[in-house]
Amino acid sequence: MLHFVKYDLIMPTWGTLLTFLLTIPLFYAVMLPSFFVFNVYVMTTLIGLFYTDQRSKSRLYMSSLPVKRASIVQGRYVSILMVGIFFIFYQGLCGRILSLLFENNYYVYSWKDMLVLLCMAALIEAVAIPLYYGLTSFLMATGGLAFLYFFSIIFSLPPLTNVLGMEQEIIFNDLDPGFVLLVEKYIPFQPYVTLSLVTAILFYLSLKLSELLFVKKAKVS
Repeated sequence: MLHFVKYDLIMPTWGTLLTFLLTIPLFYAVMLPSFFVFNVYVMTTLIGLFYTDQRSKSRLYMSSLPVKRASIVQGRYVSILMVGIFFIFYQGLCGRILSLLFENNYYVYSWKDMLVLLCMAALIEAVAIPLYYGLTSFLMATGGLAFLYFFSIIFSLPPLTNVLGMEQEIIFNDLDPGFVLLVEKYIPFQPYVTLSLVTAILFYLSLKLSELLFVKKAKVS
């Protein structure tokens, strides 16, 4: 599995890495919601890896290797989660540096924010990766993922603005604190333990589903 994790992590070009590293503090500086930026970057990484798989036919090549096919899928889950963890700490570092250098009220992550973001990354994987392994069309899977993400924004916006007291006016740049407040409001008993446990279960079930889908598709191919 570690071989496939390394493969995914070195797949992006230096240009892509520099784009990530430079635009994250830029978006932070103009005070775009950091949670939104994080989700978009995790999905961009995920989509980019599957696009590269399709373009280079690497999935067929990896399926022909004398390794367990489940380890290929496991490597993809672990690598994207590692990228998500990197984004969390990098965003947190950018927020702290900018808040020290400038007077603007930049949002700085607490450990609660980091845990919620990590769960978000895991849930994005849990939904998205089975789409790419289950559907035959890359465009169909990407369109389905985009639709689900748009639907999740529409669904979460009313409770998010309500918990922040934005009934009269929605200020998108100030939405970040609301995610932690939502977790604490709707999961009253041990919210972060419960959130982590539920996320881990869904992540594991998604992993097993993706393994079945990948093996099935490899046999057909």
